[in-house]
Amino acid sequence: MSGPMFARFFQSVPVFLAVSGATLASALEEVTVIADQVFKDTSLVSPTSSITAQQLEAISITTVEDALAHEPSLIVRKRFIGDPNSVIGMRGSNMFQTTRSMVFVDGMPLHYHLQTRYRGAPRWSLVSPGEIDNVEVIYGAFSAEYSGNAMGGVVNVNTRRPSSERVTFETGYFAQEYQQQGTDETFGGYRTYAAYENKIGNLGLFASYTKMDNEGQPQTQLFTQSGSGTAGAVAASGFVQGINEASEDGIYFADSGPESSKTDLFKAKLFYDLDGVQLRGSVAYEERTRVEDQQNNFLHDSAGDPIFDRRVDVNGEVYDTYAFGRSRLQQRSQERNSLLLGAGISAELGTDWVSDAFYSYFKILDDVEVRSGNHPLAATFADDNARYRARITEYDNTGWQIFDVKLATESWLGNDSQRLSVGAHYDDYKLNYIVDDYNSIAGLRDSDEVDGDPATGRADSGGRASTAALFVHYGYALSEQWDLSLGLRYEDWQAQDGFIGATQTPERSETGFSPKFSLAWESNDSFEVRYSLAKALRFPVIEELYVNDNKGAGAAIISDPSLEPEDGIFHNLSVLQAIDDGSLRINLFYEVIDDVIFNQRATNGTSTFLPVGEVTTSGAEFIWEQRGVFATPLDVRFNLTHIDAEITDNVFNPTFEGRQFPRSPEWRSNLMLSYKLSPQWDMGASIRYASDSFGELDNSDTAENVFGAQDSFLFVGTKLNWQLSKALRLSVGIDNLFDEEAYVFHPWPGRTYHVQAKYQLAK
Repeated sequence: MSGPMFARFFQSVPVFLAVSGATLASALEEVTVIADQVFKDTSLVSPTSSITAQQLEAISITTVEDALAHEPSLIVRKRFIGDPNSVIGMRGSNMFQTTRSMVFVDGMPLHYHLQTRYRGAPRWSLVSPGEIDNVEVIYGAFSAEYSGNAMGGVVNVNTRRPSSERVTFETGYFAQEYQQQGTDETFGGYRTYAAYENKIGNLGLFASYTKMDNEGQPQTQLFTQSGSGTAGAVAASGFVQGINEASEDGIYFADSGPESSKTDLFKAKLFYDLDGVQLRGSVAYEERTRVEDQQNNFLHDSAGDPIFDRRVDVNGEVYDTYAFGRSRLQQRSQERNSLLLGAGISAELGTDWVSDAFYSYFKILDDVEVRSGNHPLAATFADDNARYRARITEYDNTGWQIFDVKLATESWLGNDSQRLSVGAHYDDYKLNYIVDDYNSIAGLRDSDEVDGDPATGRADSGGRASTAALFVHYGYALSEQWDLSLGLRYEDWQAQDGFIGATQTPERSETGFSPKFSLAWESNDSFEVRYSLAKALRFPVIEELYVNDNKGAGAAIISDPSLEPEDGIFHNLSVLQAIDDGSLRINLFYEVIDDVIFNQRATNGTSTFLPVGEVTTSGAEFIWEQRGVFATPLDVRFNLTHIDAEITDNVFNPTFEGRQFPRSPEWRSNLMLSYKLSPQWDMGASIRYASDSFGELDNSDTAENVFGAQDSFLFVGTKLNWQLSKALRLSVGIDNLFDEEAYVFHPWPGRTYHVQAKYQLAK
């Protein structure tokens, strides 16, 4: 294909690997993946970034989302190691708009488009960091290959394909300091990974086991404002005076204690190569538990006894420690088992066409969370449990299946200047969200098992949503300097079987077209300018349509079965200059999205998925990547992003217009440095920066460095690697080196120490 320079540059990204060009070329000839030859235009028309496993050696990685932490215009809210709610935000889509990002591993979706906000975090833990070969980030829905769920972007995690026999064992320990409010502790954990892979004739096989066990810092800090009347108030000590995110005075009287997270991941993959045909299949099974049962109560009376569920007198001011419900010191536990299956076939069709078909299936086998009605040591625990009851949440018949088939040629109609890619897509999502009152006394006091008495009292909800799509992308090399790409995606979306309690909702159907356009000019082999324009539709997910969640004490989340799809227009102007062993890139982007589905909160604590009328985002990215800077052993990856995301229309509350869209930092920047000290020693350093933002649509949460705030942060990391032998590698590292205190509503991790050993024996 006589495509533009950008295509050649993207295909040569592995130059950053510390191998010679000859070795790389040889490796690429040995492992030819037919599926990678389909829909190449996606990486031409879209801004992209990619990072290899070797480059990732410069930072400490404990879970897969760490591999993305330093990519341009991207943020992952990883609150602690093993966090199940690591949401991702990309460009103008914030971290709670999880339905606007797509995450794949070898073509299988890890994104969780059943729910949104923190419950919609990708299922990162279904992949181990030890599997990663490279990670590609694609920004925006500029390609017809992806739906409007790519409004923010797409993450493709590509794992290593077996080429020979190899045994790998990794083990790592990490410990985090935490000194905030009334807590001064160190929390730690470990991760182990074992894998075997081999290539026997045409058959490639891979099997692995990953175990993670960690205790993260307290995620919730309990705050209350002064009340009225001193009757029944008891003198208290141990509290911490302060303000909340709205700058209101009060006291912090407790925190939620450490959150214990354990995962066991079992995985197997098979690959089989025939003449012009490649078969692949994989299975991943995960068992996950999380427990939060060590709440820290700061308050004590004059006798030194803890105070629960009482008004307390602090220097003549009265504070209500059970404001907003008595469950603020509740305990909780969760067990979740998940299964992910994938199967695909790729084939060369004659001399010009290649094809790929892929099917993936995800199912929640078991997911039960129990929350107590109060702290078991509270004097009113039994009474509260009887009157308020505890809460049990379950997911039943929940998951998805997705099928894609694609065909492509780089010589359409026998013309090497024309390329064509076509495809079809079908997905089917189901969610059943069961919430009941619960008698948790036996379950929490006598056993680790969930063995209380469930009862009715809360409304179940759920439903089904499916999308069928056809898409096409046509490319034409107009000349040696000019390249044109046109795309079109047609989608037929249906929502059915929806229910909110006993209420059945009517079936819905929506259709829409999303055209794409891209034009590039290449003045020479090292410089290119490309403009891309796209329309995209993002259809509501099941939670936004049907899931109602009554949290008690007047607080509730209300869905809306009549939601319209988000409708956006996206522009991107890219300028790329290739330099010695690297590149300089500038991206200017502008997007206008109507009917933005976002959780809006009313004054009574109720929130709903009413749409924000319009959000307009403009931004610029500068990206510098280079290997061997100034002929030294120094490799650099640097990016700087400025984003202005503004609410430009909001019928629900016009006073929000002109406000900054929540969780959208104006500035973001990342730096990764890698330096080869000797053949055995190398070191890395990294910096992550983001300016502060707001959590509320009205931008009223202006306080900094308090629970609930969206703080600016500057996190510095270091790492040292020692290759003791061909097989054994030791690493030590520190994240958040200067122990900066910052919040992303919840507290970011404090200074964290890492020690890791990796043994890899290859034949």
